[in-house]
Amino acid sequence: MIKQPHSNAIRQQAIDWLVRQQSGTFSISERRKFEQWLAADSSHRRVYEQVERAWRDLPCPQAELSVARKKTGWLRLLHHPLLLASAASVLLAVGLGVKEGWPLVDDSVFQTAKGELRQITLADGSLVELNSDTELAVHYTWRGRSLELVRGEALFSVAPGKLRPFEVWAGGGKLRDIGTRFDVAIGPLANRISVLDGAINLSLPATGEQRQTEAGQMMTYNAATILSEPVAADIQTFAVWRNRKLIFRNTPLSEVVRELERYHPVHIRLADSSLNNLTLGGVFDSNDLERFLTTLEAVLPVEVKRDNNGDVLINHGLVMGME
Repeated sequence: MIKQPHSNAIRQQAIDWLVRQQSGTFSISERRKFEQWLAADSSHRRVYEQVERAWRDLPCPQAELSVARKKTGWLRLLHHPLLLASAASVLLAVGLGVKEGWPLVDDSVFQTAKGELRQITLADGSLVELNSDTELAVHYTWRGRSLELVRGEALFSVAPGKLRPFEVWAGGGKLRDIGTRFDVAIGPLANRISVLDGAINLSLPATGEQRQTEAGQMMTYNAATILSEPVAADIQTFAVWRNRKLIFRNTPLSEVVRELERYHPVHIRLADSSLNNLTLGGVFDSNDLERFLTTLEAVLPVEVKRDNNGDVLINHGLVMGME
């Protein structure tokens, strides 16, 4: 860790030397200084060769390639000062990517079926755990690490990488990692973010709102507004889904039903809206639907029936008993 700033400084110097050589105005005196720089430390030549290889392998953007074909080659384009600055930025990112073993581009999509949990390790070493019925799109470039939680819920344990920010887009919000481990869940009415370690910056592009959530806190939002200030998270319920458990605490029955449908390929219907006045509390196994329904009848005044398709109807127990 102590050598990191020194290594980055050498890499930046190597990039500067390469860009100056490609400028077409590299003088004899500059050549001597460059040779002196290479000879000053064995690491200089090694890093310079890394950067030079990365430059040779760098793909030419289509627009620039088209122009280059009409002229004398891509490097002619880099004589412009603005393009030189852009090239230097690209090379720095490329060089650091090579050093840390990250690919410059990674486009992947990961999905889980209902009832399936999945753990994936991303190219930079970040760990993501996907809950049931979840879809995550990954888009890594030399500029940054961007992911989109399309639906469902995921727990992110982020690998360090200050020069390539880690961002998650979810439910209309952009979550920027500040050295964290955090859980994100997309809901039908609101989305939730809970932070285990570090901090997260939440911003809403639609409105410009921003908030920061820190370890031990949670916050809810939708695409239009931040619905709550950061509040203390219930640690006992935090990411409990990883152990295939569901925890409800005075949760309205309609929310209970929606959560169950995330884990099982079955449609659960309440016979009428008044049933939503009932609330449920307890710890349940997310895998065992039949046991859950049996327990539901035992603790609430409801009756559960299945139709020929296997779908579930929940009615008032007393009403059903009178028929």
